[in-house]
Amino acid sequence: MGLSMANGLLCFADTLPAGAIADYAQRAEQAGVGTLWFPELTGRDPFAACAIALAATSTLRVGTAIANMYARDAMATKASAYTLADGYQNRFELGLGLSNPVGNTPRGHEWLPPMTKTRDFFTRYHNFEPGFPNHARVPHYLAAHGPKLMAYAAQHLDGAFSYLQPLSYTREARALLGNKQLLLMQPTVFDADRARALDTSRKVISIYTTLENYHRAWRERGFADEEFSNGGSDKFVDAIVVWGDTAQIRERFQAQQDAGVDHIIIIPVGLDLNRQAGWDKITTLV
Repeated sequence: MGLSMANGLLCFADTLPAGAIADYAQRAEQAGVGTLWFPELTGRDPFAACAIALAATSTLRVGTAIANMYARDAMATKASAYTLADGYQNRFELGLGLSNPVGNTPRGHEWLPPMTKTRDFFTRYHNFEPGFPNHARVPHYLAAHGPKLMAYAAQHLDGAFSYLQPLSYTREARALLGNKQLLLMQPTVFDADRARALDTSRKVISIYTTLENYHRAWRERGFADEEFSNGGSDKFVDAIVVWGDTAQIRERFQAQQDAGVDHIIIIPVGLDLNRQAGWDKITTLV
């Protein structure tokens, strides 16, 4: 059993008390979310957050989006992943990425060329057999901006994530991945007022517009430096962030799916998920 083809949802566990993670997961399951994903930022451990969500649900798939390969070694990562999958009916998905030098330097790690780090990590991961009896099956996905990482995911993993890239890149990624899964992490601003939505979108992506690895990816997509500088042009922001009412959002999602995305991970912005009305909107999109 693998990835649910129903759309997914990102849960920012760092913003929630521990007890609220279980409630969030239960409401996601009730809303029809295919997979609930937990990022690795600067707070809660994503594997522990996944365990809380898995224990609180019975059918929901849960995964990391995205756990940092610099934050733990390959053997520890596989042990965690297989423990969760074996303990919770193989409902766990493993999403991994490299982050960036800005995020990893404070950890005390030397930044390596992306392909060097990726090959070494997954060689060790695949060669390691956890020392406990298990029936775990764990799908593995890689965060990939460029063709080399996409090609690696196509050859060695179950698929790849795309993030903050335009629709044109979805077609390229689909071709590179072949029959492997393409997961799109999609910032989604629930606001139909264009000016306000674009302003919110710029705040959402502001941390990424300072990072050179994203600059390189956007240049490869045909954007000039001035388009992603100073918060980003309207054209640029429109290309990488979805905003609007649910009908407008659904239309943008459909365009991505038509271009080859298998699973959209909704990153909700401006949506009150403390209220049922917010979850009702999620239901219409998954």
